[in-house]
Amino acid sequence: MDFDWVGFLKGMLKPVAALAVVLMAVALSMVQKLGLEKEMIYSIARAFVQLSIIGFVLQFIFSQNNGGWIVLAYLFMVSVAGYTAGQRAKQVPRGKYVAGASILAGTAVTMFLLVVLNVFPFTPRYIIPVAGMMVGNAMTVTGVTMKRLRDDIKVQKSLVFLNRSKK
Repeated sequence: MDFDWVGFLKGMLKPVAALAVVLMAVALSMVQKLGLEKEMIYSIARAFVQLSIIGFVLQFIFSQNNGGWIVLAYLFMVSVAGYTAGQRAKQVPRGKYVAGASILAGTAVTMFLLVVLNVFPFTPRYIIPVAGMMVGNAMTVTGVTMKRLRDDIKVQKSLVFLNRSKK
């Protein structure tokens, strides 16, 4: 089996074009002496590694006929989203767990209904992107809610301490 160099080079056009735009930003930082070049190059390398790993993992999951991999990918997305949303509420007791459980409950019901009602077939091609969009939106809403809860706790704490000092 020969390697398809033409297909590979065609597939690399967009990533190379995106890299060229980012390298122009690095060059602009150098010209304007902003001192951001090292951080930008580090970020480019980190993004390349992260996206490559995600690409390989998704390629593996998409090539499987086992629903367990879909569920595992979904649970991983929920875990990361719960952790990220919970980071916004460090003063909320067990905020990461509350955020994770909220995201899991909300998206699991929706995903279950989509599969049971046969809106999408239970294949990685459909479920992973839809679940990703739902988990991402749930993470955003949960993060904002947790931030609001954190701010309310701060206000309420000061009121409780204020009332204690009056007695």
